[in-house]
Amino acid sequence: MQVVTSAAASMPRISVVTINREMREGLETTIRSVLAQTYPNLEYLVIDGNSCDGSRALIKRFGSRIDYWVSEPDSGIYDAMNKGARAATGEWVIFMNAGDRFHENESVADVFSEPHLDADLVYGHSLRCYARESVQRFVKAESLEALPLRMNCSHQSLFTRRGLLLENPFSVGMIASDYEFLVRMYDARRRFKIVDRTISVNVNGGVSDVRRLRSLAERARIARRYGLMTPRRALTYVNMGLRAGFGIRVRRALPKALATWILARGSVL
Repeated sequence: MQVVTSAAASMPRISVVTINREMREGLETTIRSVLAQTYPNLEYLVIDGNSCDGSRALIKRFGSRIDYWVSEPDSGIYDAMNKGARAATGEWVIFMNAGDRFHENESVADVFSEPHLDADLVYGHSLRCYARESVQRFVKAESLEALPLRMNCSHQSLFTRRGLLLENPFSVGMIASDYEFLVRMYDARRRFKIVDRTISVNVNGGVSDVRRLRSLAERARIARRYGLMTPRRALTYVNMGLRAGFGIRVRRALPKALATWILARGSVL
C-alpha cells in the first residue's frame, strides 16, 4: 500500500483499476507497470473474476502494495469494472486491464502535472500491440467528432471522474459498453479534454477485437439511439461490417511477414 505524504495528499487521488480473468501472465505485466508509476497519490485496485490459473496467488504476492483486491465470480468485464469503480476512492479512475500497461513510469504524473479543473474526462493516445506480428501501432486520440463511428480513445488511456462512473455504470452484457459510456457523456455535455501524451500500451485481442461484428452492431444501435446516425454514417457502418467479417480470418491466413508489413504501415486487418 502506498504511503501518501502531506504534499502528495494535496494532489488528486488517482485510482487505477485492473480487471482480470484467467490472464496471470498479462496480469503480472500490468501490476508491475502500475506499481512502477511515480505519481505520489495513486490507489491500486485489482478485480479478479475467480481465476483458477494462479492469478489469485500472484495478487497475494503483491498484496502489500495493492490497496484493494477481490477474487470472486462476476458477470463479465463491465460488471467487474463497475465493481472497481464502486470500490475506488480516488477523484479520477482509469481502467488498466490485465495485459495492458502504462506507456511510461511517469504517465500518470505527466497527465496530472496540471489539475484539469476544466474537465470531466481526460484522455490521450495509446499504442496498440499485435503480439503475433511483434508490431506496435500508434493510435492517436481523436476529437469528439469520431464518436458517431468509433471511440475517440481507448479506455486504457482515459481518466474519468469517479462520480460519473458511479452515476453512469457500464451496461453489463454488452461488448460496446465503453463506447456507450462515452456517447452518454458526450450527450450529457460532459467536458472532454485531450492531453498530447501516449498514456497506455494495449494488447490486441480484447472482446471487441475478436467479436467485431457484434461490437459494430451495438455501436450502430447506440449511435442511432442518441441521434448520431445519418445515411452516410450508416453506409460507413455497413462497410466496416463487411471488412470485419473477413478481416481477422485474412490476417490469420496471411504469412506472418506480410501481416507484419501491413500492420507496421498503419493498416488494420
